[in-house]
Amino acid sequence: MNLLDRFNQQILGSKSKIFDFNAKISPSGDFTKIKDLNVILSSWNSILLTPTGSYIFDNKFGSDLLKFIFEPADITTVNNIKNEISSKLTRYDDRGTVLNVKIKYLKDRKGFTVDIEVGFGDISGNISATIDENIYFNFLRQSG
Repeated sequence: MNLLDRFNQQILGSKSKIFDFNAKISPSGDFTKIKDLNVILSSWNSILLTPTGSYIFDNKFGSDLLKFIFEPADITTVNNIKNEISSKLTRYDDRGTVLNVKIKYLKDRKGFTVDIEVGFGDISGNISATIDENIYFNFLRQSG
């Protein structure tokens, strides 16, 4: 096996086994290596929590979940949120499968929590993200 093939197998992985590095520093002083479903959960978290237009290298990257914070808490908004999640995750990282999406509105402030059940091969896991008015106003302050 040549050096490039070994790099691809050990660092990048394959279709059934994927690897990535997290910005968290490990005890050895290196970036933390994550694999399989954790790679997808990390990637999907980044996609969902990055407002569209805020990533300068790809202004279409991210999601428009912030736009739904002040929308009515009804079935139409829930369906729009689910469509946004599905379309953005499919566009930017289709390695996993969305098995289920639950939307819960917050009682003490404007916003909602998104709980997504994710499948990868024969394993599944969950990702949860809270999108609320605090994130919205912080984004406005930073972009303005």
